[in-house]
Amino acid sequence: MQRKVFCGLIAMLLLALIFPAGLHASVVGRFTLITGQVDLLKGGKVPGIPAKIQDGVEPGDVIRTKTKAKAQLAMVDDSLITLAPESRLAIADYQYNPALQERRVVLRFFRGLMQTVVTRIIKTEQPDFIIETHTATIGVRGSNPYFLLMPGFTSVYLPLGLLEVSSNNPNIPYQVMLGNMQFTQIPLGKQPFLPQAMTPAMLQRLEQLMTTGITPDLLYTGSTAAGAGTAGDQFPLRLPVSPDQMIIQQTIPPVLLPQHQTPAPVQPAPSPQGSHYP
Repeated sequence: MQRKVFCGLIAMLLLALIFPAGLHASVVGRFTLITGQVDLLKGGKVPGIPAKIQDGVEPGDVIRTKTKAKAQLAMVDDSLITLAPESRLAIADYQYNPALQERRVVLRFFRGLMQTVVTRIIKTEQPDFIIETHTATIGVRGSNPYFLLMPGFTSVYLPLGLLEVSSNNPNIPYQVMLGNMQFTQIPLGKQPFLPQAMTPAMLQRLEQLMTTGITPDLLYTGSTAAGAGTAGDQFPLRLPVSPDQMIIQQTIPPVLLPQHQTPAPVQPAPSPQGSHYP
């Protein structure tokens, strides 16, 4: 009997050495900036604890910024995550192996405004840095995008880099690619809008909102945020054409004539007998 107990203890000790405590809960980032009240929900469980500079975050944790609060995280792959006031983010998965050049990141963004700066590019066929929202799935490839959440849609703004944007509905396979100074919106249960040009005024407004948070005036279509100035500074929250209409327009390209060539006049041909066309 004593021999069995002794062998069991040895086996437990060996398992502890092979699978040390905390292996599945390793620190993947630390707070480098905290302004105001920022809560850290360990494992996503309430109550949250006040976050402090250099506190670590692990997969499963949720970060919550309160009114007039802001937080920034430096991650193990040198990426930066910045949360505006009244935002909420979950670190669903964060795996990084620099020796093997492997990375698997999934961030679930629930509320507010967020910017990510992903500088380390790992050559993979599929994006390895994923942002999930209530309407969209975004694959980040070396870029510094902003993500703004509203009740019925996600807006994605890209000053520099490359993004793959799609609906989070698997039955909507359509995908758009964003490039430098472009933005799109992904309505709930709809495919993304085609990329639109992003203006310097929009970028400036986003930078302001990272400090103030989403202001009430942004809830209204075409309204200008307080202090934004002229109508040219308006922050577009809704695009004028539905995504479906825009896809149809893009799918049927205009017929372009060769340069320096005048087309010959076309005479209408008589309709053949029995034709179904006028």
